[in-house]
Amino acid sequence: MKYIKHIMPLLFLLLTTSSCRKFIEVEPPIDKLSAEVVFTDVETATSAVTGIYTNMLVTLPVISSGGVTVYTGLTSDELYSSNTTSTTLAEFASNAISPGNSVLKNDFWQKGFNLIYHANACTEGLENNTYLPVQVRDQLLGEVYLCRAFIYYYFVNLFGDVPLLLKTDYQENQKAARTATTTVYGQIITDLKNAQALLGTSYPTNERVRPNKWAATALLAKVYLILGQWTLAEQESSSIINSGDYSLEPDPNNVFLATSNEAIWQIMPTRGYNTTEGLTFIPANWSSGPPNFPLTDYLISSFETDDLRKSSWVSSKTVQGQTYYYPHKYKIGAYGQPVTEYYMVFRLAEQYLIRSESLTWQQKIDKAKNDLDIIRKRAGLPDTPASTTEELLAAMAHERRIELFAEWGNRWIDLKRTKKSADVLSPIKAGWQPTDTLFPIPLEEIQRNPSLAQNPGY
Repeated sequence: MKYIKHIMPLLFLLLTTSSCRKFIEVEPPIDKLSAEVVFTDVETATSAVTGIYTNMLVTLPVISSGGVTVYTGLTSDELYSSNTTSTTLAEFASNAISPGNSVLKNDFWQKGFNLIYHANACTEGLENNTYLPVQVRDQLLGEVYLCRAFIYYYFVNLFGDVPLLLKTDYQENQKAARTATTTVYGQIITDLKNAQALLGTSYPTNERVRPNKWAATALLAKVYLILGQWTLAEQESSSIINSGDYSLEPDPNNVFLATSNEAIWQIMPTRGYNTTEGLTFIPANWSSGPPNFPLTDYLISSFETDDLRKSSWVSSKTVQGQTYYYPHKYKIGAYGQPVTEYYMVFRLAEQYLIRSESLTWQQKIDKAKNDLDIIRKRAGLPDTPASTTEELLAAMAHERRIELFAEWGNRWIDLKRTKKSADVLSPIKAGWQPTDTLFPIPLEEIQRNPSLAQNPGY
């Protein structure tokens, strides 16, 4: 049972956290489950994989549940912290992140590699598996490939070169050097293409909380956009748009609901609250202070007059005569409320924006304008007046900034990929330097593994 031997360290964590009744539940007590049966049984194999999603959505903002949104919101021009005493937050806001920063180490690096380890363990249990029905095995393996690609997508955008770990051999992993970003992207693409081939267009549950083929396609379109492979980005985004499986929610207030027909992949809450971002951004009823992470004036002033996204996705709180605006895409921030919002990972509107930009670079101006205007129409805005490539790219940057604000670090990544970071951030960030576009490798990881080299500037 070569492909099962490394699963035991993972078993307790995955199976004890897979409590959601919408997923397969495991009846036998943990101490009666052996490594040999995890991937020989449909229920336990499914629980091992779906446990990854439960571990992704946790209370604190980490790489898989709000951390990318919050901390790149601080390092870009979207958010600021109302906590003036936190050195950790101040480092992100000033783009002077210390390699010893605890959030960097715990919530990004270690949490991310934890999830990658889980995915690798499941991969080893599923590849070449002859015990499970082929349809079940393929679905689970496709999900795991997507999860691994998803974390690596954020790793390369936050840290640049990172160790590319595809096995659970801890002795090899603990001494692994950083892998070139181009190679990591190559693996991401391979994983996503494998996921596309294994996953069907239907969802394995009644809701969109376990990925299908279009979820893998959505991430692949994002990857091709970053790499400037316009034809491929257009192709992938078009396949989702033309599938007929999704439609834009007419009311922006409904976009982030569990029932949103715009959702391509969501993570379902299982811990007594709706979303981590709701918990993080919405001020508690008992609090007399400002929101934790208000929106900057730079962002607020960028909304056009009558933009429904401002009235629907931004809320405010006035404290001692000062008004603070905060993200309100998710409307529920308290514990113990009925679960009506799922954590949105991929949605249709972004695919329209990806296709529009890809079409613009290919000089397909009329088609690009049409996609852009579809998004603007939902926001209650007139068609874009942009008519040239240069004007459309500027309009596109604006539309992405507004449509995707405070959502999975899109603003931070967009500034980097379009090489606008210095132009936008250096005037508003004291001490800005070009190397700030990458986070440092955590100091503790470098001390533990001499094969790791630090990013320039740290």
